[in-house]
Amino acid sequence: MMCLLKVYVEDERTGIRELIARSVAFISMENGRVRLLDIDNEEKIVVNANLSFIDALNSIAVLRVHGDS
Repeated sequence: MMCLLKVYVEDERTGIRELIARSVAFISMENGRVRLLDIDNEEKIVVNANLSFIDALNSIAVLRVHGDS
């Protein structure tokens, strides 16, 4: 069974979450950038962000953005 994630970005100031990607299979982080790859090999980069948490039971990951993204 494959666990694919929905990824949300949470605004640091307001706490509001926005869905930015579905069917994400791979997440990597480096120098304040989060790289997401979905099952179709589509890539999304989120800058000024950190991984807040992964909830495997509900198949979600939340990124927290600091400032502008």
